[in-house]
Amino acid sequence: MTRLTLPSTLDLPAVIRLADALRSTTGPVLLNGAAVERIGVAALQLFLSAQATAKAGGQMFKIEQASDAFSSAAHVAGADALLQSNVESFS
Repeated sequence: MTRLTLPSTLDLPAVIRLADALRSTTGPVLLNGAAVERIGVAALQLFLSAQATAKAGGQMFKIEQASDAFSSAAHVAGADALLQSNVESFS
């Protein structure tokens, strides 16, 4: 299982680094969002894509301990499902 702690700021440079890290993983992914203070749309798009990829591959993708800022941004962007329906293993 790949466990990653998300940084406090998820701007475009951070998203690019995170995308590279996620591309190199295989298997279940667990992201800790407790420290997130600022998050952009690019980050939400990345997480939605990773969630869909995990679901298609029968893998777990979960965001735990999402901060208030993370939850609020997901809600405003219409991406509540990102936090509410974390993908568990489908295999």
